[in-house]
Amino acid sequence: MWTILSSLILGLPGIAGKLLDYLGKRSDNTVLTNGQNVTGDTTVAQAQLVAYVEERKVIGAERAAQRLSPWSAWMIPTAFGLCMLHFGAIVLDSTFRFNWQVAKLPAPYDVMESTIVASVIGVAGVQATVGCIFSKR
Repeated sequence: MWTILSSLILGLPGIAGKLLDYLGKRSDNTVLTNGQNVTGDTTVAQAQLVAYVEERKVIGAERAAQRLSPWSAWMIPTAFGLCMLHFGAIVLDSTFRFNWQVAKLPAPYDVMESTIVASVIGVAGVQATVGCIFSKR
């Protein structure tokens, strides 16, 4: 009995050492695998970002070409002007009781009108703010 117990006690450091070596190798393999996963994720994210930037450049070039076209350059200012005239007539009629009885636009167009007004005013405000921040003085 004592010989079995003594061989277990004396053999324990060898078994524990082998177990710790095995766990260390397993941990190293896990770290290596996770490192490869992170590298792969970073590569994919970088490729997606480059593709997004290129797409935005193409869209920007298309918009610049449309802005210079005589066929489409007048569309946004005209739509904005008509929306502002209608919006102004509604506000003046309801505020000062002119009795003009300006009708509200039908269902899909009333949302479009407010979207056009908000987008043009929003773009103009952001453009002025960005221009002030990034201008060279």
